[in-house]
Amino acid sequence: MTTVSRIEAARARKSRLVLFVGNPTSFLEVTQWAKLRQWVTAHGMKPIRDLDDGVLCLIATADVVDGVGSEKDSAMLQRAQEAGVPCVGIHETSRIWELTARARARSSPAIDGQCTSTRHERA
Repeated sequence: MTTVSRIEAARARKSRLVLFVGNPTSFLEVTQWAKLRQWVTAHGMKPIRDLDDGVLCLIATADVVDGVGSEKDSAMLQRAQEAGVPCVGIHETSRIWELTARARARSSPAIDGQCTSTRHERA
């Protein structure tokens, strides 16, 4: 686990806000972008498009990561990095999984107090 030196970054680890930066262009990237946004929402997190206080992580398109995105997107990526927000590319699924683990665990039905039944209990 990485050490967090800034208190704002440490507080953001409890956030459920996931910042999406860039404009996907290829079919593969558009598909991955849509799947990730849906996955984030399904796991109790909120996809956003503007940098806000307390962002859990930033997911960027390949253009933004490579530094050839728009000036606005590049500036947002830089501000997020300066604030200590973990920034990952859209195709870094294992890193996204790792960065969102705590938020996903907190949105678990068992943790939220909801009762879930297994298939054999309903039979």
